Amino acid sequence: MAAKDCTERHAGMTMTDRYSGRVSRTHITVIRFAVGTIVMIAWLTGQVPALAQTSKANPPPSSSNPQSQTSARTAGKKELVGKPKVITKRDLFFPDLAHGDQPLTSGEKFKLAIANSVSPAAFLGSGLGAGIGQAADSPAGYGQGADGYGKRYGASMANRASTNLIGTYFLSSVLHDDPRYFVMGDGSLKQSIKYALRRVVIVRKDDRGEAFNWPGIIAPLATAGLANTYMPDAQRTVGYTLKNYGWSIAASAGANLLKEYWPTITRKILVPIGIGHDSAKP
Repeated sequence: MAAKDCTERHAGMTMTDRYSGRVSRTHITVIRFAVGTIVMIAWLTGQVPALAQTSKANPPPSSSNPQSQTSARTAGKKELVGKPKVITKRDLFFPDLAHGDQPLTSGEKFKLAIANSVSPAAFLGSGLGAGIGQAADSPAGYGQGADGYGKRYGASMANRASTNLIGTYFLSSVLHDDPRYFVMGDGSLKQSIKYALRRVVIVRKDDRGEAFNWPGIIAPLATAGLANTYMPDAQRTVGYTLKNYGWSIAASAGANLLKEYWPTITRKILVPIGIGHDSAKP
């Protein structure tokens, strides 16, 4: 019996030593956060009402009463809340904001992937991410100073390019998904948050239907795995890969919310100070 206990303790120590430093408590927490985020988004997907559509089979009853007609028009406006919209001109900051309703060809999806990779949003986002990583000394193998910041910045830009090429171009072309973001634009803050989260897991199809967002879920995971080829040796672990994946999903949700309000920000803030184009005008 004593020999058996000794053998079990030895096996436990061996497993502990083998995986020591690979999946820390921080990594486990981030993994749980990522899983919880995906579950929450999936739950919200079931809670968000279907996009409003005009029914030709059941038109609203006509009425000669002016008050009834006014109520009908008001109800019609409320029904349009939450319907995806397009802006009238391509946005340079977020190239994937839909500015046309026609589906993209495979070549156009490739061009969109490149545009997303070198957009102002990509450069600023990578700069911010590199700064946060620099402050947290993560990945630690990159060191500090200008050299460390440059490595973090380059890695972030490479991650974005990989995600766009895999998701926006390749998977979206194969699965016939539309990788653009169609803003809702006229909902409350609560509706906008739900819609932004929903678009993480639901994508518009080329035929204007909806489906599970495989490109948006698979591409960040593939990118996190690919990043192991240029990450420091200490970060080439399962735990660190899943940690990066979790942050990518969270960042995607945050970016969607910013895109939701970007046309309003452009129109009310950037245009008045002369550094933006009003997307509501041709």
